[in-house]
Amino acid sequence: MGKNFSKLMAIGLSACIVAASVPAAVRAENGQQEVESGYGQAEVIVSSSAGDRYRQLENLSFKKADAAVYKNYLKVNRNDKRQEFLGVGGAMTESAAYNIAKLSPEKQEEIFDAYFGKDGANYSLTRSSIGSADFSVKQYSYNDTTYPDENLEAFNIQGDRDYIIPALHRILERRPDVKFFAAPWAPPAWMKKSGIRRGQTGTAGLGIIDNSVLPQYYQSYADYFVKYIQAYKEEGIDVYSLSMQNESQNNPKWEAATWTIDQTVDFVSNYLGPTLEENGLAPELLIWDWDKGNDPMHKDGFIKFNDGVLSNPNARKYIDGIAFHWYAGDIWHEIAGKPMWSEDFYSLDVIREKYPDIDLHATEGCQEKGPWFGSYEPADRYTYDILKDFEHGVKSWIDWNLVLDMDGGPTQGVVNQCHAPVMTDGTSVYYQPSYYVLKQISRTVQPGTVSIGSVSDLDIPKTVVEDKEGNISVLMGNVTDDAINLEVIDEDRSVSVELKPHSITTLKYKNDYTPSDEIVIHDIVSVRPAAATATSYERNPIKNYQAASAIDGTDRTRWASDWKDRESITFELSARSIITGLQINFECGYDAGFEIQVSDDGVNFTTVKSFEKGQNADRLLDIEFKPVIGKYIRMQGLERNNRYGYSIYEAQIAVGK
Repeated sequence: MGKNFSKLMAIGLSACIVAASVPAAVRAENGQQEVESGYGQAEVIVSSSAGDRYRQLENLSFKKADAAVYKNYLKVNRNDKRQEFLGVGGAMTESAAYNIAKLSPEKQEEIFDAYFGKDGANYSLTRSSIGSADFSVKQYSYNDTTYPDENLEAFNIQGDRDYIIPALHRILERRPDVKFFAAPWAPPAWMKKSGIRRGQTGTAGLGIIDNSVLPQYYQSYADYFVKYIQAYKEEGIDVYSLSMQNESQNNPKWEAATWTIDQTVDFVSNYLGPTLEENGLAPELLIWDWDKGNDPMHKDGFIKFNDGVLSNPNARKYIDGIAFHWYAGDIWHEIAGKPMWSEDFYSLDVIREKYPDIDLHATEGCQEKGPWFGSYEPADRYTYDILKDFEHGVKSWIDWNLVLDMDGGPTQGVVNQCHAPVMTDGTSVYYQPSYYVLKQISRTVQPGTVSIGSVSDLDIPKTVVEDKEGNISVLMGNVTDDAINLEVIDEDRSVSVELKPHSITTLKYKNDYTPSDEIVIHDIVSVRPAAATATSYERNPIKNYQAASAIDGTDRTRWASDWKDRESITFELSARSIITGLQINFECGYDAGFEIQVSDDGVNFTTVKSFEKGQNADRLLDIEFKPVIGKYIRMQGLERNNRYGYSIYEAQIAVGK
């Protein structure tokens, strides 16, 4: 964040009206001595690369908030109540269940307790595949005939009885209220145009192989889902959520099926939705179940696909939410054999703004390209992605495989080794650093807890959670090599916290404190735009230079315009706001002539700042102007200072709250 944006934050925080408090005696937990503190105390729990494993530190004491403190802070806004959480969980794939079954009875119990026990991670969610997936030990569907069995007379779930169903029963013993998410990787082979369940090729969303379901079997496939839900009900397992398709437009080497927007609308509107309804079944129906990205590797992409389906009222009435994963990819990462993750959190904002009643569920994420045994890198990734997702309206977060072997498997038919929070060599059980991160988050984000708004001048992963009693938990991540010191401010009190390098810290405090006067706060905060559009973007077969790359939260991507003078990019806020400034991190075009313009309707723009060609020499440019109400802010190019176009890594908007 630039120096001018820091000054804007200072102006906002100094406008706090601090009230006197009512002193209260607060008793420390876990056997610590009773401590008198007029402002209360907070428990501190840390997991870190330094060896902290869900470690409870000494309680911290709140103090009177200092209005002069304006740098390195996180301020809780209790009045900003957001989504209610379903919780956190992990997938009981056949590979996970198989790895557990190979262990001694004592070790099996240990793993189930570690994940679903009240003293463990206390997971409230789990997920599995409908039929086999890449992380299975055999390939199967529930109707593996060599001929079209349209009436599904050969339907059976015997393939799940070997490992998955017994494992789910053991989960239910510990957590009877666990919510079970289910998703198909592929239907029976005879339903597909290709005639095989696998995708045949590693072409991702490029669609070289037609991997679609034949329309003449849409009704049979809808009946297939109904039979699956009914069969699981007979086993004592309720399917809470049904995804129409795992990775709807992916075409990998393992089991898969691809769906266009029109095919999805047709199947949901005319077959799956009505058939579930006719049979008295109402699982939470989810679509997409792939990545947040909108680049060519994701074919239609998150925004276009989900908007295309949800804008159809016949399909919309049956759909409850969108499922998505944390992955991303490009050719260079694939060649280098390195994992890549999506930074496209803005995609969630765009859909949530347009369809506020649609739920968002993160249903899969894991560190790919090997087991990463003992590494803290996957733990950092979980910290970053989960907290960011929750800040963008996500209701639940489900990890991929609960347990894998030391090679990151087994898988069937493909080589796709991955990391898991718990790994086993068939005799011993090893808890990776990521397990403790997930445990720390899950024990806080339980069903019925609520997301609470917060603002910070630090670019850290964070989220605030309120439980049913009104108690607050502030979760903060540090994925850098340096410690971060900050003030956590709640109403008229604050507490100093150190975030260790590569760590997640939870600050927990009770709802036993009341300020004596109303607190009025006026902030100037830096926000990422909810959406971005541009007059052009540079076409590139490998890299994504579209406008969204300027608001995806990373300097590794950028928007790049055509090589013309009068190109522009428009940033959209999620709501009308008092706009006071704009920060642009340029790659190219910072020394061009351009204007900054603001609009309330996206059509009529007013110029609030102008730059002549050659006037600006800063790549990271903080632009201040007189506050103006609007929802859109545009950089309008006038005259370039070189032969290339305009290019922006990231943009942030300063708004009043």
